Amino acid sequence: MHRKHYAFMVTLGLVAAVALLTPSLAAQENHKPCLRQATVRPMEGVARTTFVATVEYSDIDGDVPAKVEVFIDNTAYSMRLIKGRAENGRYHARLTLPPGEHSYYFYAEDARGMSERYPRYGAKHGPYVGKRKPYNRPAFLTEGGVHFDHGTDKNIYTFSVYYRDRDEYRPPRAVRVVIDGIIHNMKLHKGNPNNGSYLYETVLPAAPHAYYFVATDGDGGCITHPHHGFLRGPEVVKSFNNPPHLGDKKIIPPIGNYRTKYAYTIHYRDKDFDVPSIALVYIDDIPQVMKLAAGRPYSGLYIFRTRHHVGYNHDYYFYFEDGSGGVCRYPDRGSFHGPVVTR
Repeated sequence: MHRKHYAFMVTLGLVAAVALLTPSLAAQENHKPCLRQATVRPMEGVARTTFVATVEYSDIDGDVPAKVEVFIDNTAYSMRLIKGRAENGRYHARLTLPPGEHSYYFYAEDARGMSERYPRYGAKHGPYVGKRKPYNRPAFLTEGGVHFDHGTDKNIYTFSVYYRDRDEYRPPRAVRVVIDGIIHNMKLHKGNPNNGSYLYETVLPAAPHAYYFVATDGDGGCITHPHHGFLRGPEVVKSFNNPPHLGDKKIIPPIGNYRTKYAYTIHYRDKDFDVPSIALVYIDDIPQVMKLAAGRPYSGLYIFRTRHHVGYNHDYYFYFEDGSGGVCRYPDRGSFHGPVVTR
């Protein structure tokens, strides 16, 4: 019985000791400091620019910092208090940086060894430092290609590329596609000049082709896609060509005098939407160039106006070529007669 009473008293003593020590242990618990409003300004400059790193430090336990630092490219720079109290104030560092693209993060440690980092992993990009003028971050071209890879010489081929430049306040001087050694300017299709897709549309002759993209950013930097060589395509074959059709010819007026101005008209139509490369009316065996008077070039009314000497023996016929090997003479043989010109 005596032994049981002794064990009970020992246990009670230990519980009382823990209860007495618990407030003391709680009072000694240490929390991490907090970092807020962490910035480096300006984000762009030159070698002589003074960059200012700023961060707000606070500690819920009221601990003053053992160190507050900004790391630029993993090199630590000490920061000093400029506003508030040591345990709850704003710290900053003034520094110059060598030319190039840098990265940074902030680190603080309180007097009892607890630390905090911002960001907690990795680093923020910047500042960007040039030698004598603002640093130019290289732009880049991606997703370059052509629609379609195969087709005929009647198809329209669309070349597209995506342009991106992080220096968004300086638009590109030019975005171009080089097709078979010939440079073509591209136009913005979607997005904004520094973050968008560019297009160029064209027809191509029957042949295998090759191309690449080149851009000049707002600072004069040159980038290409692909970085080396070129892209192949499209493969273009000769298409079947329908010859043009001529009809509904007229002379207005059919009869007049030597002061009358006569209009020769003919309707031109082409199923392939080919515009005539040659449009002539032969009057008394002399070719005269006709002009589009109405409609579209591949389906419209062509006209030629002239005066004539007195006579009944004028004749004429029409001759057109579509530029793709198609030819049409109207009539197929011989000539039409007219107009009748009197005094």
